[in-house]
Amino acid sequence: MKRSIVVALAGLSVVVAVAACGKQAELQRPAPLWGAKAKADYSAQKRAQAENATNAAEANRPIGPQNPALRPYTDPGPPSEIPIPGAPTNPGAPNPNTQPPQ
Repeated sequence: MKRSIVVALAGLSVVVAVAACGKQAELQRPAPLWGAKAKADYSAQKRAQAENATNAAEANRPIGPQNPALRPYTDPGPPSEIPIPGAPTNPGAPNPNTQPPQ
């Protein structure tokens, strides 16, 4: 009884391990072994796929704003002259939005 359970669990673990080692992406077709026309067609097809992948990568690349006024955090001025938006102008002053302790 115990032996059959152990064998069944071992078999199940082997099946799970083997089932998980397959390729998850699109399968790649190997190059043809003979035929000059077939080899030329294959290489042309591969070049077209590479070009399409490059074009897709270029299309997905975000282009940031070109105007420096739209990028306030990249201004090369000294930090003392460029305040952070929303920050108090005098960090040592008390915050006017808080209530005094009672």
